[in-house]
Amino acid sequence: MKKISVILFLALLGLSACSDHKSEAKKVTETKAPAPEAQKAPAATAPAAAKLETSEKSLGKAELTRFYQTFRDGAKIDPQGKPMLLVFGQSADPYTQRLQKDVNDDPKLAEEIRKSVTPIYLDAMANKRHKFMHSGQAMDVDTRTLVSIYHIDATPTLIFTDEKGSTIFIVPGYMPPKQFEVTLQFVREGVWKGKDRKNGDVYKALKSYYEAHGVKIGGAKK
Repeated sequence: MKKISVILFLALLGLSACSDHKSEAKKVTETKAPAPEAQKAPAATAPAAAKLETSEKSLGKAELTRFYQTFRDGAKIDPQGKPMLLVFGQSADPYTQRLQKDVNDDPKLAEEIRKSVTPIYLDAMANKRHKFMHSGQAMDVDTRTLVSIYHIDATPTLIFTDEKGSTIFIVPGYMPPKQFEVTLQFVREGVWKGKDRKNGDVYKALKSYYEAHGVKIGGAKK
């Protein structure tokens, strides 16, 4: 029954196919069941920080409080009539910490997040229950199931959905503030609407949008 429920949940989320990815991100260490992936956004040129060692120290209470003034905690996952942004992170992951500090330190970015999407943060290593709202229907799921469904294997991972919770595209890895802000504008302006999510049209539109807004796109390092 659990397997059938996960399949039905996947169908509702509308996840689409994607190629495998490499990113500046910390691996999620728990084993997860295979699940379809979604379109991956093109990676921008990011700071050379891939060699950072994982820190065992998470953000302080005051910093986390500031972060949660922008992001919700994921107890209820509901787009609330807007596009939604789900961020899967880990408290001791330096790239997750960097994203959180970006949000805290950049009022313009924080405002763009609040204006463009319903932002929700989930700890990928937590064991919590979540009420997932989709098209007015509530589903009760745990964190591990969400990690499996979205095929989260690195943090941070950013998932952008439409107003009903169906995935538009996924960004695996840390996103610099400029790219983050432009991506939010792309979503808020609805540039992705009417484009096929399975054949790469959304990806191409986002890449063009980046180029038009001065975000340099870097190729994958081999």
